[in-house]
Amino acid sequence: MFRGISRQSSSQIVLRFASLLGLPVLLLIVCLGLRLGLLDPVVGAHVEPEAKDSIRAPKPSADPCMATLRTISGDASPESVTNGRLSIYGLYSPAVVSVSMTALAEGVPDSSTVIFTLDGIKIWTATRSPYYLGKVSSGIPQGLDLTPFGFGEHQLSVCALLPTRKILVSDPISLTIIPSINTKFTATLGPYPNQGTAQQFSLEALLARTSTPGARLTDDEMAIRRKILAMYVDWGIDPSFDFANDQSAALVSLFPKGAGKTKTPREGTALSMHFSPDAAFYHSIPGQWPRVALPPGYIHGVQLNTAYQGDGIGFGQVVASAADPVLPVRSQWYDVAGTLRRFNFRMPADWSTHLPTQEAGDRHLVFIDPVANTFISSYKTSRDPLTGGPNALYISDPHTIAGLGDTGGSNAAGFADLPVMIQPGEATNAAQEIPHAIGGAVSRTWAARVYPASNWDAGVRTSINSCTHKGFTNTGLIPYGGVIQLDPALDLSRRGLSLPAYRILRAMQVYGYYVMDFGCADFDIYTALNAAELDPYGGLWGNANGRGVQNEIQDVIASNILYVVPPLTKK
Repeated sequence: MFRGISRQSSSQIVLRFASLLGLPVLLLIVCLGLRLGLLDPVVGAHVEPEAKDSIRAPKPSADPCMATLRTISGDASPESVTNGRLSIYGLYSPAVVSVSMTALAEGVPDSSTVIFTLDGIKIWTATRSPYYLGKVSSGIPQGLDLTPFGFGEHQLSVCALLPTRKILVSDPISLTIIPSINTKFTATLGPYPNQGTAQQFSLEALLARTSTPGARLTDDEMAIRRKILAMYVDWGIDPSFDFANDQSAALVSLFPKGAGKTKTPREGTALSMHFSPDAAFYHSIPGQWPRVALPPGYIHGVQLNTAYQGDGIGFGQVVASAADPVLPVRSQWYDVAGTLRRFNFRMPADWSTHLPTQEAGDRHLVFIDPVANTFISSYKTSRDPLTGGPNALYISDPHTIAGLGDTGGSNAAGFADLPVMIQPGEATNAAQEIPHAIGGAVSRTWAARVYPASNWDAGVRTSINSCTHKGFTNTGLIPYGGVIQLDPALDLSRRGLSLPAYRILRAMQVYGYYVMDFGCADFDIYTALNAAELDPYGGLWGNANGRGVQNEIQDVIASNILYVVPPLTKK
């Protein structure tokens, strides 16, 4: 009823009604007006009702980013100084971050001022190009320490005052700060550093570096590849880093230093558990860790590689003793003379009896010298009839078994094979779960690398699939070194699984599966097993005791959610 007189002042209305109705009746009407929201409770002014889906804009002074820049510009009117959008590299909404974060205000000219705010509070001012959030050391952004800020959801905004007095404003970036796993590592271990290129290039530029023109991916797959890339970039990782080199010494130079020393393993401890306790493969994936779901049915076939019997293409293992001889080792990639390397290594004279049984397979063999506490790993291995030592297309240099296991493997990614190898007795142990990650090769690889990978298959960005002999190799969604996690919410105990299938799938839930190589099978799982160990549980492919461990694993992996998660390192 008051809308028809909205142009009159509230004092005029009060006086008019007071003269007509008297004070008691007037008070009753005023109270009713306040209750209905038709009068302003402070000054009694008329309030037009808001549309239901509208949101009141905050007062300009509530934004310290804009307020500070208006003060600098000397212009109190935000409309007259907001002249465009500001591009941000290194953080992509919705981002998940931990310990520190950094970003770059892109395209801002010299002599500008850039202000970063979190939840409306100014957290950083950059006055020198390039305009990074957080400290910079030797040209590499170190990030902003997130310790003062609480865990949970936040909003980052950025604005810039240009020398022309124009102001650019970013779209807000929603982000979630989560706890780190830093306390899970020894005090001596250094953090995995931020890769500056993650902030120096746009997401589309990084995506182009890891893509092959003409490679077949669906629109949904490209969208998920973009999401996975953004997850890594938010984490300070550039999966395209040093993309011009198949084997990246630059990546190895970034690997964490100062690994904690491992205790002398008890007799009988699985060989996979001899590395430093700081090795990423031994750390469980936290519930709050960032993750991106792969498309349903992305992996539909599984091959459980056994070293002996079964498919016979798993990894053989041979452990020397102090009494064993030191034999010559020869490594050369086909006829490429520049790849020839020779050295000596301790091994038993009958080492070749440990080769995997499938002669047409990769014939990987891991040699361990407990005297020097070192290992080597070989690919396409054979016995040299003249020296009695191994010849191979590739044999890694000796590496300490007490390290992080991020180098020394004979797989394409370059990290050690042993820490993710399912060892004899691990999958059939009724008293203990497998205490480490698993890994293997996948048929769809991506020309991208994340820790602990430093290499990828030669020419992966341009090569034709060597198994199908058609189409490009680079069609995958998980980088070399990437971790795939089986849905941790899945209750495996209700699936009626055999003990080995349960143990292997549970390891993939807790520690993850590391992508190590390209392979012809959709999804390989590397083991050092003799297939006979699985016979009491249905064997690999089914027998009178069950429907087959490989079949059980395949059914679960093919029909449930799989996530890609970032590396498990100190930040």
